[in-house]
Amino acid sequence: MSQIPELTGGRRLVHDAISEKQWVSRGAETYVELFSDFIQDVGETPVLPWVVTEAGSTSATGDFIDAADGVLRLLHSTDNAAEAMLLSLGGTNAISPTKEVILEARVKWTLSTDAAFSEDSDYECIVGLASAGSAVSASAAAFDGFDDTVAFRVGSVGGATGLNIYIESDDGTNDNAPHDTGIDWVSGTYVTLKIDMTDTSNVKFFVDGVKANNGKQINISNMAATDLLEPYLLFARTSNGGTERAHSMDIDYVKCTWKRS
Repeated sequence: MSQIPELTGGRRLVHDAISEKQWVSRGAETYVELFSDFIQDVGETPVLPWVVTEAGSTSATGDFIDAADGVLRLLHSTDNAAEAMLLSLGGTNAISPTKEVILEARVKWTLSTDAAFSEDSDYECIVGLASAGSAVSASAAAFDGFDDTVAFRVGSVGGATGLNIYIESDDGTNDNAPHDTGIDWVSGTYVTLKIDMTDTSNVKFFVDGVKANNGKQINISNMAATDLLEPYLLFARTSNGGTERAHSMDIDYVKCTWKRS
């Protein structure tokens, strides 16, 4: 008879091949798990606590698509206007940054016509965590103005090609500007992004299982236990200076775990 149930106290045994590279037992009495595969019908409202909010042009849409396994699509229009969509907890105070937080999301960006995001349109695509209560905005400075952030970013960052994947953070003291991981994303191809905050003085980033800090130590240790965070997945076009396209961001799943307080 297997001794696993006895050894784990009846808790689920999980193999983490990306960051911990070992079998770990994370029971509900010890860890909180926030997860969604977004298996909902077209036109439905996301199930709480997840909330999709929009800003800028009213033509932008956040909706479920008819696809296997569940997909939430954030879609820009061809309107010559700033547009933004955000998947978050709608301002819910949920996640203490000192509780060994691990965030993982599988997403893809699909470009319409263009080979890269237009620099003139100032795209901001964020996958990470931000201060609880953060609202969606089409402003270029919105995310950078939050008190506490840790995230992947893609888009027209600093006049880049628009295909680079960056990492960044801010804890009120240590402000790490976008740092190139050296890894590019591919239009229409899913990428799994993972942020491991087990050690807040040395946060680890992974792209498809490969460590992506690229020589950069990300320190967010000045985030206090009470500086609560929420998942923050933003798809924004913050300027209307270019020829606008119906680009999209598909979110396959989002998972976040942290130690129960």
